[in-house]
Amino acid sequence: MKIEFGEFLAAPECKVVIVTYPDVFRTEAGLKHGKFSSEYQELSAVIVLDPVDMAKIEVKDCDLVEVLGEEGVVVVRVKESEKEHPGIGYMPEGAWANVLGAGPASAKVRRSQQRIAAIEDVYHR
Repeated sequence: MKIEFGEFLAAPECKVVIVTYPDVFRTEAGLKHGKFSSEYQELSAVIVLDPVDMAKIEVKDCDLVEVLGEEGVVVVRVKESEKEHPGIGYMPEGAWANVLGAGPASAKVRRSQQRIAAIEDVYHR
């Protein structure tokens, strides 16, 4: 078994308050392609973070991150915000945000080597 350097080092984390929002493009993808489609998942499994928070956890736009809430953990793709809002993470309403509990919810965010779970798996948690 090969062990990689840094495998046992903790990834940097930042604390955020998760705020959910309705997203018309996600809703349209669900209606057009279905809620189990890759198009819907791509628009749902997302967190929008402030560039300062992204720098703290050493991630860039489109990287995968783990969001660790009191109710559960999800892996989503990070998007860089165009507006400043340090300490706040925005997630579209839906399966991935629901895993974290009722919003606004406190969470920790860190980079991830995991994959984004399929919506079927998220629903069965």
